[in-house]
Amino acid sequence: MKGKNRRFAGYRLEEVWADTDEIQGMIEMMEMTYPGMDTKVFVITEGPYDLEVYDRCFSSDTCILRIANSKENVCDIVAGICAGAAPSTGDKPEQGSTGIEKRIIGIIDSDYSLFDNSMKDRENIFRTDTHDLETMLIASGALESVIEHFEKNALAQTFAQKAYGSLRDGDLRSLLTQAARYLGLAVFVNNMADLKITFKHINCKKRDVFSRFINAEALQCDIEALKRLILEKNAERGPEFIDIFEQTIRESGGYYFEYPWHICRGHDLICVLLRDLSLRYSMRDGEEIGGRDLERLLRHNYRAVYFADTDLCRQICKWEEEMFGSGVQRIFSPRVYRAMLSKTAV
Repeated sequence: MKGKNRRFAGYRLEEVWADTDEIQGMIEMMEMTYPGMDTKVFVITEGPYDLEVYDRCFSSDTCILRIANSKENVCDIVAGICAGAAPSTGDKPEQGSTGIEKRIIGIIDSDYSLFDNSMKDRENIFRTDTHDLETMLIASGALESVIEHFEKNALAQTFAQKAYGSLRDGDLRSLLTQAARYLGLAVFVNNMADLKITFKHINCKKRDVFSRFINAEALQCDIEALKRLILEKNAERGPEFIDIFEQTIRESGGYYFEYPWHICRGHDLICVLLRDLSLRYSMRDGEEIGGRDLERLLRHNYRAVYFADTDLCRQICKWEEEMFGSGVQRIFSPRVYRAMLSKTAV
């Protein structure tokens, strides 16, 4: 995609890609320069795919979304704006005024914060319910919509394909997380031990490396095969890592696996799901299902109603009420508010 005025999720990429100083300066300049901008809420996300999903959940009339290219940048931008918005000591706002409003929030992936306390509560920063954006998509009804899409566009299934499919009914998410949990734990152990082990070769974007340790029929992980794969690219410190990894599995007593949506990484779940879909469905056009296509479909099928059912949404609503008053419906799209209202009415 070359040339000027390239667009992503309705935004010009020149507006989307910016460093922390540019984004912070832009927000401060817009508030001072443009009429009505002092009522806008700025929503900062980690990356363009996050923006693509959240863009349909927030109101385009009252919110401006931007990406910051990393979790750290999101936190820095929001902290910088909030620090600048805080009234100096001795300042007294006028009667009825709340001072300079901190109308900016950041949305970041939880990653492994449930286990390592790496992300303490920060002002105006909100985290996903699950590990990351991709786990959030798979945990939602978007998964069923994607499977239905492949069913409609696939050749008639054989008996074997139908048999494999029947094993997944009502339990696909559980099977996916069980298959991906050991790889997720391995990455977490590496992060904690700081051994600099690489996992970049374990992916399904160009070549399905997951086929070497995930059984496509049963969606089960061969732990020994996974360890051999890790050792292939980590000859120097690999053995040390495997010792720590095995010790963690023994001593944790299954603790980490009690939180499958936090120990599993979204891209790993997508790679396991890709194995399952490729086995069950042969596309009529003869094309293989690709990992990027699968991610795109999951994002495309994520609905505002799914977002309305998350703790992330409820926490932002609480912030909205504290900022603008009880009963105000200002920052989300009407579909989100309607979905929330229908749930409270049940």
